[in-house]
Amino acid sequence: MNPTLLIIDSGNSFVKWGLFNNDLWLIQRRVSYDDISELETEFSVLSEPHLIIISHVARDETKNEICKFISRWSIQPIWHHSQSNQCGVLNGYSDPKQLGSDRWAALIAAWNIEHKACLVINAGTAVTIDTLSDSGKFLGGIILPGFHLMLNSLYSGTQLESISNRLGVYQNFPVNTQNAIHSGIIQSLVGAIDRMYDVLSTLLKHSSITCIISGGNASLLSPFIKYPIKIIDNLVLEGLVVIAKDELKRQELSSS
Repeated sequence: MNPTLLIIDSGNSFVKWGLFNNDLWLIQRRVSYDDISELETEFSVLSEPHLIIISHVARDETKNEICKFISRWSIQPIWHHSQSNQCGVLNGYSDPKQLGSDRWAALIAAWNIEHKACLVINAGTAVTIDTLSDSGKFLGGIILPGFHLMLNSLYSGTQLESISNRLGVYQNFPVNTQNAIHSGIIQSLVGAIDRMYDVLSTLLKHSSITCIISGGNASLLSPFIKYPIKIIDNLVLEGLVVIAKDELKRQELSSS
């Protein structure tokens, strides 16, 4: 019987989770931190999984809530942390443990998809743009505020807070304030992606590089990215599946 995996990504704004079996997602859900108690109801109808793996970058209060909800099962969860080397990816961070577990899982997912150099972009509350070499080495990456953080910061830190309608659309040459702000944020985020693509292609001496993008604002940025692109829903969950499968293999080897 194929093992059932409970995969949890506790991020900056949402807890995303899924049930995975036989190379298929049986369920994928997400809840906000304000509604985290919904996890108790959602988990109550599940049979005990064979393995639970969790990436957690949120507050301790959220971790305590997750622990409470999964305590209904006897299985001990794996709290995923970044490693120096895992699933074909070499961690180039000066202190590998400092790299967020979500970024590490996303890198592993991207490598499992591409097996060559790529940009790994998560467009969520924060935007991360990470780089993988042709050999699977994480070379480093950048972190910047996401779309809504930039938007809220601009309105709260200036006299623009008097504008009641914050909704704008992208224009190459904006002709009202809302569109100027919307377009400026898009330009800054896509400009950062362009810059990271340029420095990576210069280092590698080729431009055969795919952008793997995920996150709630991926669809907002993807139309403006001029390079080959793949939009992958819940890239962190996909990476955690790869890590979980690797862990199961090691468990089988150790027991044989």
